[in-house]
Amino acid sequence: MPARGRQSSGFTMIELMVTLTVIFVLALLAVPSMISFRQRSALRGAGEQALGFWNQARFEAAKRNAMVKVGVYSNAGAYCLGAAVTTDPADNTPCHCDTAGACDVAVFPGEQGQWSGVTLASTTLGSSSGVAVIEPKRTQLTDSGQAGVISFLGPPGRLSYRLNLHIDELGRGVLCESSSAGAQMSDYANRRCAP
Repeated sequence: MPARGRQSSGFTMIELMVTLTVIFVLALLAVPSMISFRQRSALRGAGEQALGFWNQARFEAAKRNAMVKVGVYSNAGAYCLGAAVTTDPADNTPCHCDTAGACDVAVFPGEQGQWSGVTLASTTLGSSSGVAVIEPKRTQLTDSGQAGVISFLGPPGRLSYRLNLHIDELGRGVLCESSSAGAQMSDYANRRCAP
């Protein structure tokens, strides 16, 4: 009878080290892409929420048959979007989002954590007052000079993304990528705007 050879099952130490090295290199290559993906996702989400908030304010103006002012309010590094009913078409005072009941139409966000690291870069809405008033009949702005942009910066990371909520004279809102963005988002390649 022939002698039976010893059969081994499993991996050798060299095979295991090569496998772990390959996994480690692949993980190192994937990390920057994941961080960039997180930045873009957070910025896109915040921009879409802000656009939804604007459209809700227009709907509320028509539904309530009353002028609604939408403003950007900031206090000690925190900021929010607030909407309140007004009787003055030139009202340029944002409602205090952090005061309960001050914004009687809507507030975004409910808490600062909902921004997911996105920050307010600037606003030219309402000639830099940060407030625009929507009239109820056609849901357009009471004064075309109130048209402008609310600009958001993506969370900190290797690349700098920037997204604008552009409000035109007719009260229509559109998301577009800032022409001053350090990096481009493929979703907005055909929608770029200033600043």
